[in-house]
Parts: sequence; C-alpha cells; structure tokens
Amino acid sequence: MIISLYRLATYIPLLGRGRMNKRIVAVIAIIVVAAVVIGAVSYYNLTQKSKELPTSTEHVGGRYNATLSFFKDGSAQIEYTDETGNHSEHYFESEMRTGLDWINGSTPENATFLCWWDYGHAIKGYAERKVTGRNVSHEWIEMVQIARTDPSAIKEFDPNEKLVDVAKALTTSNGTETRQIMEKYGATYVVVYKDDGPPVGKVWWMFKVAGLDPASYWKLENSTQLFNDAGKQTMLSRLLDNRDTGFTLVYQDESMKVYKID
Repeated sequence: MIISLYRLATYIPLLGRGRMNKRIVAVIAIIVVAAVVIGAVSYYNLTQKSKELPTSTEHVGGRYNATLSFFKDGSAQIEYTDETGNHSEHYFESEMRTGLDWINGSTPENATFLCWWDYGHAIKGYAERKVTGRNVSHEWIEMVQIARTDPSAIKEFDPNEKLVDVAKALTTSNGTETRQIMEKYGATYVVVYKDDGPPVGKVWWMFKVAGLDPASYWKLENSTQLFNDAGKQTMLSRLLDNRDTGFTLVYQDESMKVYKID
C-alpha cells in the first residue's frame, strides 16, 4: 500500500506539466497525503494491537481462579471470577505481589481493605480480600482516559459515593474522618502504594475527587512536585511516611504499606 501511494505521488509533478491545472494537482496531492496518513494510522493501530497481546501468562489459581497476563511494556493485568462474576483489570502492579501474598496469608479471610480503586481488583482477585472499591465511577471516567487502560474497555463501575469516600479518607488531615469512613464500609486495613504520592498523577485525582484543589497541597522543588506543609498533614502523606497515622503498621516493603485499625 505504501509503495502504491509513493508511485502515485511521483506522478503529481508529471501531471502538473500537462493540461491539468494547479487546482487538480492540489486536489490529487491532498488525496495522496490523506491516503498516506490513513495508511500510517492503520499501521500504527495494527502495531498497537499487537502490543496488547501478552508475552506470557501465569495461572495463579486460588479461591477466585486468578490469572495474570504480562505485556511487553512491563504492564500486567489480572483476570478472575468471584461471587459477582468474571472480572478483567488491565492495571496490576507486579511490585505489589509480595505484599499481596502477605495479605493473603496473614489477614483474616473476611477482612476488608480501604485502598485507592486502582488496587481493588488486585487485592480482591489475587489476595482474596474484600475492598472498599475496585472500579472508577461513571462520574470520573476521565481518570482512565490518559492511563494505560482503554476507557472503552471499562465494563464495571462503582457508585460515585464510594470513590468520593475513599478519596476523602486519604486526603483528609483528620484521622477520625478516615476511621469513620472505614467503619462505614467495615474496613479494618488500609493499603497505600509508593506511587500514591506526588509527582504521580493518582494523588492529583484523589484531591479532585475529594473536592479539593490539588495545587494547594504540593510545591515544586528542583522541578519535582512534593507535598507542601498542608499536603504533609493529609492521611495519605502520613501513611506513606508512617508518621502520626493513629494506625498500626503491620506490613511494609519497598513498594507498599499495610496498616490496621488499632
């Protein structure tokens, strides 16, 4: 196809020397350029499609018969079947696996975890524990439009109230409010991941969903976004740093921390 377009393009100057006027030549040139663009886009879509194919899969099994798929770009996804049906989440942090294994082997089977929705499917499908939420809401679908997850692939949504409550529990500076929200959903554990803080975009959305201005909670230092004084007072910052949380740190590694209500 590209060769044919190239040949057609080489005819344009010849056509211009003949009886055809400049307008016709311009039209042909536009058609050729459009065809090249369409061909390039089609090729890009095909290459992108091939990238979606996993390079390997791993059958985890367990209560929910989980399977992990790994991709060339380093990303992973989880598929599993629980009491509500089949689930497939394109976002799975492989670095969390050690912590997820700990959760599976060291916490009560009926425990509920408060976490940002990105980790909900991993905790439910892999670690086999209940979560406060595991999906974005219809109201905040824009959150996934710039992420790895294709928005059109989102088939599950949580009530917006859940998403807002979790955002408030993490962004508040009042630990009592966090506890009250956890009690509302029967959660006795909290999970935070290293990428929950700035400069990663998740924290921006947490503040937005909670109805807060993200810019009021961080500063720019050496071209890097960091929590400012107000940001450091939030439960999210304190949980990430294990500082004045009011909870008991029961697990930590280089990527995640797990806290339990005292």
